[in-house]
Amino acid sequence: MTADSLAAPPRVDDIEQSPAAVWVIDPDPATLDFVSRALVHAGYLPCAFPDLDPRNGALERLGGDPPVQVAVLDACTLDPLEDGPALTELRRRSPRRTALQFVLIGEADRLERVVPRQSAEVTDILTKPLERHSLIYSIKEATRRHAAALSRSGSPAPAPYKGVAARRELPLDLQVLHWLRDIDEQRSKPLGGLVKTDATWNMLAELLRTRITRRRISVTSLCLASRGPVTSALRRLDQLLADGLVTYTLDPQDRRRKYIELTAEGANRMQAAVRGVAQRWTVGDPPRNR
Repeated sequence: MTADSLAAPPRVDDIEQSPAAVWVIDPDPATLDFVSRALVHAGYLPCAFPDLDPRNGALERLGGDPPVQVAVLDACTLDPLEDGPALTELRRRSPRRTALQFVLIGEADRLERVVPRQSAEVTDILTKPLERHSLIYSIKEATRRHAAALSRSGSPAPAPYKGVAARRELPLDLQVLHWLRDIDEQRSKPLGGLVKTDATWNMLAELLRTRITRRRISVTSLCLASRGPVTSALRRLDQLLADGLVTYTLDPQDRRRKYIELTAEGANRMQAAVRGVAQRWTVGDPPRNR
């Protein structure tokens, strides 16, 4: 992988207290270097390791200080964990427990095998080769969810810091999408999988996120974002294509890869949906009768 050319890193004086700690595990040296440098230049504190070998200090750092807020893991590194569900075991080792957020990265075929077992634990899924913009957006979203989880548990949220990664006010549509996803997770988790999320909505919501943040998303990543079986997601995607809500483009460097995006009609209808929610309730407040 060829690393992007990056701007100069932030000065220490630009950072208030310590930046968010991001734990990175990837056996590929080029990817490990790319992710680490991208995080440093975005104002985060990467703790990078090639694997989960107990001798290299990776697991000790996960439980160390400052507390890790986000774990970026190549999917192939999960196989050696045999003490239980892989991400559940890693969460157990973290002092932040349920607040710890996971971003999975990897080749599409590996992700397809791993994600169905771990989807409830994952904040985002990124296929390789990684794009810097998508990576940093995922880390920002994961740190937001980390702070929200700490707030719900009654623990103090991490101190904000200044620097190039300081969060700007999110667009209204993106706030609503975050809020709806949090509601979906909170209603689903206590019921132990009895209530399933709406895969079609998950896909459309992810497409609106990528449109707002100017990211690209492949067919495989979109199917994984549905948080359902890939075969079912492909059928739903075919229907969205037939309905004229989404379209696709081919990757010029690998014409086997398709990128999906909302059409103008699809974007208008999704924006109407989320803005209807925003008008009905104040974003960030619990729904209430009026």
